[in-house]
Amino acid sequence: LAITPIYVGSMKSIKQPKVPKSEKKTEDNEEESESEDEDEIERFSLDDAKQFPFIGSAALLSLFVVYKFFDKKYLNYLITAYFSIIGVGSLTQMFSYLAEFILGKKIKNEFKLRLTQKKEEILKLSFSNIHVCLFILAIVVTVAYSFTKNWILSNILGLAFSITTIPLLKLDSFKTGILLLSALFFYDIFWVFFTPVMVTVAKNFDAPIKMLFPRNIFTWIKSGLLTTKGLEFSMLGLGDIAIPGVYVALCARFDHYLAVKKNGGKPIKKFPMPYFTSCYISYILGLITTMGVMHVFNHAQPALLYLSPACIISSLLCALVRGEIKALFEYNDESEEEKKAREEKEKKEKEEKEKKEQEKKDAKEKKEQTK
Repeated sequence: LAITPIYVGSMKSIKQPKVPKSEKKTEDNEEESESEDEDEIERFSLDDAKQFPFIGSAALLSLFVVYKFFDKKYLNYLITAYFSIIGVGSLTQMFSYLAEFILGKKIKNEFKLRLTQKKEEILKLSFSNIHVCLFILAIVVTVAYSFTKNWILSNILGLAFSITTIPLLKLDSFKTGILLLSALFFYDIFWVFFTPVMVTVAKNFDAPIKMLFPRNIFTWIKSGLLTTKGLEFSMLGLGDIAIPGVYVALCARFDHYLAVKKNGGKPIKKFPMPYFTSCYISYILGLITTMGVMHVFNHAQPALLYLSPACIISSLLCALVRGEIKALFEYNDESEEEKKAREEKEKKEKEEKEKKEQEKKDAKEKKEQTK
């Protein structure tokens, strides 16, 4: 459950470079038109990495205070409602990935829905009849979880959140990734070992943001697969999957970047993935270590204590062995298309800002002249 979303999310985060129109085939055109409807990617910068531990600490401490001094029942009602709504979208996306894997091809969108207000686009949806069926299935699963709070359904929702988050939240460079994992290494140690905050919030926060594993598989099977009576669970927060996951995905995209560069900038589907493989295996070993230490000492463990060094060291060692340390630190994850789109957006925003300032200035001058 922890390693599957990282693999799927990493593969889904790889985006092929655009090729000239003259070289495109009919199938490529169809795939290109479909890719236009992809979700907007959130780029994680160096400044974001610096702020993240402080924002996370503030949110964690706020939840701890709420659970300590207020009735957690009403807060958990709100949390359940919120995660149920966003869970439908995540589940639909995950089910569509699964359907494409089973069918062996991409699901073609038959319908397009766009909502605009003047020139601004508010909503854009592309879907097919299959997506509608998967959407209904997602609603059924979410409603079932909301009323039963079954741990298996909770894990399915958590799996969906992880799989859909990793391709959307992209680190812009290895500098950002290393800083983020290093900062959260100390963040996790402090809140788990030196305060009761993390453990208290994790136990009381009634939402599918953690993976639950029965400590004794035989007791679980004996007591019934759907029951929780007499079961003790080990927990792994989704942050311990998603945060290292976006770094592993960065390694996968770096492998793809090197392969495309070697291929003369042309799209390539099959290519060697040394950085992804080494980082992914290191994550698995770090996770096994976390679980092992937790069972031996029977105490909550900060997973990033083991996962952060595992991911960072593996990628740096791989670069060192391959003689690509400089290339690794100079790598910028933003594609040429994204760079152009960002520059155009910034230029447009700057022009609009200057226009508004000029209008204010003209209005002020006109007012003074009237006086």
